Amino acid sequence: MRRGLTKVELANILDVTERTIHKYETRGAPRATTEPLASALEFPSDYFSRSRAPSVESHGVNFRAGRSTTRSERDAAIAAGASGMEVNDWISGHFVLPKIDVPQLGEETPQLAAIMLREAWGLGTKPLPNSIQLCESHGIRVFGLPPLAESVDAYSLWHGDVPYMFLARRKTPERTRFDVAHELGHLVLHKHREVETTSQQEDEANRFASEFLIPRDSIAEYLPRNPTIDDIFKIKNAFKVSAMALTYAVHKAGRMTDWIYRTTCNKLGQLGYRTGEPNGMDHFEQSKVFPQVFASEKHGQVDVDRIASELSLPADDVHALTLGSQLRVVGATAPKEGPQVNPQPDPSPRRHLHLVR
Repeated sequence: MRRGLTKVELANILDVTERTIHKYETRGAPRATTEPLASALEFPSDYFSRSRAPSVESHGVNFRAGRSTTRSERDAAIAAGASGMEVNDWISGHFVLPKIDVPQLGEETPQLAAIMLREAWGLGTKPLPNSIQLCESHGIRVFGLPPLAESVDAYSLWHGDVPYMFLARRKTPERTRFDVAHELGHLVLHKHREVETTSQQEDEANRFASEFLIPRDSIAEYLPRNPTIDDIFKIKNAFKVSAMALTYAVHKAGRMTDWIYRTTCNKLGQLGYRTGEPNGMDHFEQSKVFPQVFASEKHGQVDVDRIASELSLPADDVHALTLGSQLRVVGATAPKEGPQVNPQPDPSPRRHLHLVR
């Protein structure tokens, strides 16, 4: 799944039958197949003799995926998510992460839920800070997605009592902020809905995201009625949202006439704001957790290769999952040779990670 292969495709690579692959999956594979499997799937050899990865069921996943996304791309995203959970367990075993503080507001309308969450998190009506770090500071585990799964855009799920969010960050930084708010809406609104994501849930998450990023009260506070394009540009930079999203929110709030809304959208389209965000944010928002993990020497030097080696995961996957927080030398993707080092945490208290908004 992680490599986007069907059983038939893997069977062809290994020159065996599909039935043989099925037997490998259900009964286990002979030790003699370890190296061929590792080579075909580009995973460390030790991966095939370690404990089973966490199970992630697709019906519990809220995908923010385009219509062109294939089944194999969704499968790759789910498989990457399972590895992300293992990375989270590794970090949790060495550090104390922020407590989970994600209230369940599924009985409320999306807009009211967004207002209530802003109030619960002490945000008021001001522009949001770094959205990834905001989520991390309330216990949400935010990870990146590898290139094969990028068309999924983003997805979220609750695994037990832990909320996870996975981001592709393949479009604009402003779009990624909306993706974060959208997935936060799923985590707040849809935890107890045991069905696959529906169009209604997607609409609810979009309405939550719009209100969470650009509260209706903020629109009245920061913008005049029927704002000019210059007004839109000024406020969209303050709130770090797309010009189109802000224009839509202003119109939806009843503070822009239909005619001015259409005219503004046309002008923005001519300026390139339908397909991009000219003069927008100059970089993607970064995690606060992963840089602190990589900067710590409490339990010895921590880097992508060490985590990958101790979990028997591809280093490139760990690099993508940790949102590229550690600069790496191009081509340095192979696991370290020699015996794996699995240091136990020392008896001293685990280091607390503090996220400052």
